[in-house]
Amino acid sequence: MCERLLGLSQTPWSDRWLDVRFKAKQAGKEDRAKAGENRVSNTTPSHSLTDYVGKYANPIYGILKIEMNDSELQFNFGKIKLPLNHFHYDRFDTPDDEIDGKWSLNFLTNSQGDVNKVTMSIDMAEVIFTRQAKILDSQLLKQLAGTYETPVGFKLQVVLKEDDFLYLVIPGQPEEKLIPYKNLTFQIQRFSDLMLEFVLENGEVKALKQIDPSGEYVLKRC
Repeated sequence: MCERLLGLSQTPWSDRWLDVRFKAKQAGKEDRAKAGENRVSNTTPSHSLTDYVGKYANPIYGILKIEMNDSELQFNFGKIKLPLNHFHYDRFDTPDDEIDGKWSLNFLTNSQGDVNKVTMSIDMAEVIFTRQAKILDSQLLKQLAGTYETPVGFKLQVVLKEDDFLYLVIPGQPEEKLIPYKNLTFQIQRFSDLMLEFVLENGEVKALKQIDPSGEYVLKRC
């Protein structure tokens, strides 16, 4: 507009920006071709592919689903669904999709060796997604609540509260919220290497096992 008003020859802005776009696209293609140069060859995942399947949650970004599609993993995040292929160790990458981009995931394990977290880069930061346990039926949770006794006769309570979580109640100590882990196994927030497993026999709760690095201890149901 200014060039017209001043009687100057017009700059071919459309051609210039089209040229810039083509150059940027070509540069991006060349840069993406270099992806994977740091790949460590001849490595394998630490677990079978089905062990990575599950729902992982982040309080800001929501739910990331890792699913099986035939014999390979699939990345399912929001509206994005892409194949997920092994890169090296416990890292898996999606293809470089022209619309949805490329996503690189690194799976982490807990002290029991189970896959329990995923890290990936979002918005220029590394974001952690934590694996979600299956929600137990409320009737089963009621069945697990009760009094349990140690071999020396010390008693403690497992209480089901209004938030639908079980709590470990020990006299003189703060209550411990039991976090569902898998099946009838729970963790507490303070110690990731301590597991509490309820023992069922013929549909009846018989005991509570405490499993930690020092051993396995059985508390009988009263």
